[in-house]
Amino acid sequence: LLSPAAGTGEVLGVPLGSGEAVKLRSRIGYMPEYDALIEDASAFEQVAFWGELSGLGPAQARDRAHEALYFVGLDESRYRKVSGYSTGMRQRVKLAQALVHSPELVFLDEPTNGLDPDGRRRMLDLILKVRAEQGTSVILASHLLEDVERCADQLVILDKGELKATGSMEGLRRVLARRYELRFL
Repeated sequence: LLSPAAGTGEVLGVPLGSGEAVKLRSRIGYMPEYDALIEDASAFEQVAFWGELSGLGPAQARDRAHEALYFVGLDESRYRKVSGYSTGMRQRVKLAQALVHSPELVFLDEPTNGLDPDGRRRMLDLILKVRAEQGTSVILASHLLEDVERCADQLVILDKGELKATGSMEGLRRVLARRYELRFL
């Protein structure tokens, strides 16, 4: 949404700040950490709306909304207002919104936020299904190492916006296995 202040970068081969933002957004899905769901609308209405915002026509957006809600396990509840949804159901609506337009790449920001252990396990299972069954690349932002270990094969570690490390999960395990003792005299 913003042009870079400095530096360069690419997402899916598209240079950032190149004026191709609309085209790029149609290829990317995003699940925010905090929801901005419309409380008086059903999951179906919201996911179909996001499909249209992502470039699908109205009929295609409705068809894909049904498919996305089925994929995340909300097919039985899709016409209920989200105001009555549990935290886990709300998280799955957000995932369906991110996937409705069949993106090549999806960004998931703390997708297990607020979930109980069973809800976390089910969300992580869905994330693995996104990769395996839909062929969608996933970028998972999480501070929960257990979630990262389960879902990630490559890591990028950031601290206050600064790149600290990149590499494989095995490489991270070697770094974490090192222990240091500090003594203050």
